[in-house]
Amino acid sequence: MRYLLTFKPLKHFFFGNNKTFSQDYVAKSEYFPQPTQLLGALRLFIAEQNNLMSMHKNGKYSNHPEELKKLIGDAKSDDFYKNDNLGVIKNLSSMFIVDKSLDDAYFFTPLDIEISKNHIKRYTLNNFEDEYFLSDYDIKNSSFQHLAGSEFWKDYIEDKELKNNSIKSFDSVFVTHTQVGIALEGKKTIDGAFYSKVDYTLDKEYLFACVVELEEDVIKNGIINLGAESSLFELNIKKLQDTNLAQHIIISHLFKMPTPTSKVVAISETIADTKEFKAKFHITPFYKNFAMIKSNKAYTKFAGKTKNSRLIPNGSVFYTPQTLPKAKNAYAKMGFNQFISINGEKNV
Repeated sequence: MRYLLTFKPLKHFFFGNNKTFSQDYVAKSEYFPQPTQLLGALRLFIAEQNNLMSMHKNGKYSNHPEELKKLIGDAKSDDFYKNDNLGVIKNLSSMFIVDKSLDDAYFFTPLDIEISKNHIKRYTLNNFEDEYFLSDYDIKNSSFQHLAGSEFWKDYIEDKELKNNSIKSFDSVFVTHTQVGIALEGKKTIDGAFYSKVDYTLDKEYLFACVVELEEDVIKNGIINLGAESSLFELNIKKLQDTNLAQHIIISHLFKMPTPTSKVVAISETIADTKEFKAKFHITPFYKNFAMIKSNKAYTKFAGKTKNSRLIPNGSVFYTPQTLPKAKNAYAKMGFNQFISINGEKNV
């Protein structure tokens, strides 16, 4: 059974990653938690709701290891590549945004468009002597992503004229909060080591959400801890089929591997090995605020990073991919490597 989980922040939230602190002493939250963070929080939440966890001065532990293994599995972060035992969790999507009425859900816009106040420009792929390029491509504007609802995605997938009725800017969804702190070392303050901390709340019209597929009904509504600094959220659960979002064009494609067409868009972060993922042309931002466009000839330039694998961000676009990379073992169950095929593109 598939369920829709919604998360209402009860205070400021902070989602970190391995680059949370920049060189100029700014600690900035991500907009969304990493899939591994979401999975870890959800597994602990399920274990606690089923009375399998106890408190100790050194942290939480369980006196029921076999029951715990059956319920949430024994896969750990250091063996996700070889162990996919997540217990009753069959599949878990990445986090996305929904409006509080649950009438629409919003996902990262693809990187082959440019969004302005009154217009959305779709870039066209051209082929000249087997070399591919995008006409009038503006790397700065295309890499500036938004969140898009079902109306946009239906038109985009069917190659129709794009309207910005369901486009949301990040600033309209996320409310930014900044405060100054003092860095610590060994629980002691460091003289002169001030830093700015940037965290968020959500606009009152929106909630976080994800889809989880469970073998058993083991989750109830409650308060869940997710992210850094004990960020608290009110979690509510509904059967997906009982909501308006069951037919959302992106949500209905989750946990399916589409047949590659002339164009494919990543609707989640993607773990890809350079040897198994090849396309004639692709648009991939390697950093949050910067996009790189490169043909497959230069693909091996980045081989060797993160053991010849890398994380390709949401919204990346791939033209005529020969294959679509499948996430391995536990990573395949936590929302990585989700794609949607797009109609059109006559020049590929």
